[in-house]
Amino acid sequence: MGLALMRCRRPLAILQSLLLCGLLTLAALPAHAARRHAKPPVHESSSVGLPVVVDAIEIVGLTRTHPDVVFRDLPFNAGERVVQETWDFALTRLWNLDIFSHVSGDIIRRDGKVIAIFTLEERWTLNPLFAFGAGSGVAWIRAGATDTNLAGRFLEYGAQYQRFTHFNGFQAWFRDPRFLGTHFDWLVLADQLVRPRGDFADRRLRFTTDLSWLGWHDAFRIGGRVDVMRTTFIPPDGSDPGPDAPQAWAASYSLASMIGRVDTEGIRQEGVSLEIRASLIATAPPSLAFATDFGRLWVESVGFLTAGERWNFAGRVQAGVQGDAPRQLRFYIGGLDEVRGYTDNFASTSRYAIANLETRFIALESTWIALQPAVFVDGGVAATDTRSVRPMLSAGTGVRILFPWMVDSGLRIDVAVPMANGCTGGKSFCPDVSIGVYQYFDGKWQPASR
Repeated sequence: MGLALMRCRRPLAILQSLLLCGLLTLAALPAHAARRHAKPPVHESSSVGLPVVVDAIEIVGLTRTHPDVVFRDLPFNAGERVVQETWDFALTRLWNLDIFSHVSGDIIRRDGKVIAIFTLEERWTLNPLFAFGAGSGVAWIRAGATDTNLAGRFLEYGAQYQRFTHFNGFQAWFRDPRFLGTHFDWLVLADQLVRPRGDFADRRLRFTTDLSWLGWHDAFRIGGRVDVMRTTFIPPDGSDPGPDAPQAWAASYSLASMIGRVDTEGIRQEGVSLEIRASLIATAPPSLAFATDFGRLWVESVGFLTAGERWNFAGRVQAGVQGDAPRQLRFYIGGLDEVRGYTDNFASTSRYAIANLETRFIALESTWIALQPAVFVDGGVAATDTRSVRPMLSAGTGVRILFPWMVDSGLRIDVAVPMANGCTGGKSFCPDVSIGVYQYFDGKWQPASR
């Protein structure tokens, strides 16, 4: 499976033993799903049906989060008439903040007043970052820290170190999803990461700012982004490039919009969204005399469907097309992010399309841990410089060991079998193990990764 993955076997064996012990211990805990509809204890009160005018709003269960974070996201205020659609949207929006592991609500009459009560259970949002991945011919590890609820104000910051094969990198960011108390989402990011690209390695220093607006019941987003990047071309074996290593600068100006909404409840998602991002990219030598060189169009649609109490069906379609780009700015398609079972950088292209289908099943869910097996099919095509295409197709199975009380935390292990052009050395069967954190894809807005 490659030298990098072999080196990880011993720590992985220890990790698997610890997780097995945790599963046996936590299996007896009460199911998290069984507590979702629990109502707050209220004495001398009675439930009230909708529609109704709400006289007051109470929040139960906050210990770290400031109440304003909840109040500003509610689609109604005290004194307003609430209908069923508004009430359902209030619960959905609180789930989608992703800082609560439990959300429920009730409307009661107490002492002659109609009171809306929201009962919340906070996730642990200050998390050490320890992510790793192996497969597709590479291995990487990240270590750092992040908090998605800084000072209880729903602010996100983070910093991490990355080791990608034998290259070092860093990343730091700050995000305010409710910039200036509105539904503007602002991100600033700086990083220097290295990715091997065949006969060279791209050591890229990048500065990014992204500002978007979320509206229409959170089903429409529009925004813009600016990236300034400096690429240093270094040897792919990690040897010292010396002071005269060639460099190239680039600036990208993007407009993006997203239609639709993916909602989160517990560890499952439901909904459909379509994101379109159009960019103008300018390149320059070290003199920084920028000139627009080419355009890029990137499209992604994701969809999620729940069935019963345990099933979650997920799908993703993604495509990109761009003009004549320099080699460091081409699309690189492979198993790390697009089609499992294939090597990283399997295809270098200016046009591609990929699709992923997953069926996820909740085998175990408690407050602390969830076990979610999955089966999947990935596929795609990438255009070549000779006007042909390189097909990709794989299928496999895996498991996700998730921690519902933490934000986006858990271990993902997938085994993929490539069925088109994925094997080398004359092999016809070459399963590849892909290890990572959380899900291979989800429906969350992630401007830093576009």
